[in-house]
Amino acid sequence: MSAFFAAAYTDRIEILTDGATYRDDGTLTDIGSKIFASDETPLAVTGRGETLTVAVFCAAVLAFSCGGFDACLVRLSAFLAKRQSIGVPGNCEILIAGISETNGPQLWFFATHNGYPRFEPYMLHNVGPEFGGGNPLTEEEVAGLPSAESGLAELAVPLFEAMRSKPGFNPAAPHMPAIFGIGGHIDRTVVTADGATTTRLHTWPDAVGEKIDPMAAPFDDGALFSDGSAFA
Repeated sequence: MSAFFAAAYTDRIEILTDGATYRDDGTLTDIGSKIFASDETPLAVTGRGETLTVAVFCAAVLAFSCGGFDACLVRLSAFLAKRQSIGVPGNCEILIAGISETNGPQLWFFATHNGYPRFEPYMLHNVGPEFGGGNPLTEEEVAGLPSAESGLAELAVPLFEAMRSKPGFNPAAPHMPAIFGIGGHIDRTVVTADGATTTRLHTWPDAVGEKIDPMAAPFDDGALFSDGSAFA
């Protein structure tokens, strides 16, 4: 499953990501960062899905970002059109957050599958000021969450705990039974005109080699896990 949530403000973008990488049956294989930031442009990218496919697309976004955010989108759009004819090892969903030279903070999204009626596969979509990927919440659950009006720090733990408590389908293996797939930690990345910075907000007592247990006792925030660039 995994999860991300992002919000674009007038002067920045904030992104929340978890840290779980797992096999199709939900067994954790790694816990690490799932956010990738450009050294050239105020841009960060994350995603969900098959490990290799996510890594390839995130690397492509960073490679295309050297000419600025707007140019990155143009190059990426052409790349996706070509990639669609080739195919991918497995499905993924990618979120791109950055500061457009012409339109300010923006969120863009694409998927390689037909799971979203709103989003044609392999097409870039401007998803507005707020967008997330993860287990859907009920109206009552959403109503009980803190506001994201001034930032995502207060929202992060309640939102991800609510999504983590439900089993969900892995976008890389939708044919498999639903699993608990949100875990490891919560990172908050802030993208401004000066670049991107990431802060660890929360950790869970999830262990590599085991399945995620949403009912496990809480772990001390700030605990360190091994870094990893591949994830599901």
